[in-house]
Amino acid sequence: MLDPKEIKNMQIRVTGQLGAGVTSKDVVLAIIAKIGTAGGTGHAIEFAGQVFEDMSMEGRMTVCNMAIEAGARVGMVAVDDTTIDYVKGRPYAPNESQWPQAEAYWRTLYSDDDAVFDTVVEIDGSQIAPQVSWGTSPEMVVDITQSVPTPDQAIDEAQKRVGYAHIPIWV
Repeated sequence: MLDPKEIKNMQIRVTGQLGAGVTSKDVVLAIIAKIGTAGGTGHAIEFAGQVFEDMSMEGRMTVCNMAIEAGARVGMVAVDDTTIDYVKGRPYAPNESQWPQAEAYWRTLYSDDDAVFDTVVEIDGSQIAPQVSWGTSPEMVVDITQSVPTPDQAIDEAQKRVGYAHIPIWV
């Protein structure tokens, strides 16, 4: 018999405004660079803050889809008008008579203002630049304004061995 473990709750709050050219993929790569590919292990991540409130539905789906790359079991953004507008009228959406009840329920899917999370990560979205992946793991990423770290700057031997194996000048 399976012995499911209780999932911990993590909130990742990204505040402020994104700069020109910064996409949802840059946001999630910056998050993974900060918490690592195991940072969300055993967690459900709720993405919150102005950056996600301003993000398109497609951008939100990109971020939530990549939550697994941070080790999370699931990622979500609270339902709001952006979500409702995206779903309404799509195939498999509730029909007109079912819509009010469905929308009312969906709008309950958010964390209360006083919710307690096991982990909270705060990031200033105005400090996120476009990201460049340099290695073999999603956490191996730098701002476009930075240089790829050299092997002697690697976090550990595993990163040095795996992260630089594909770069012939350092092998």
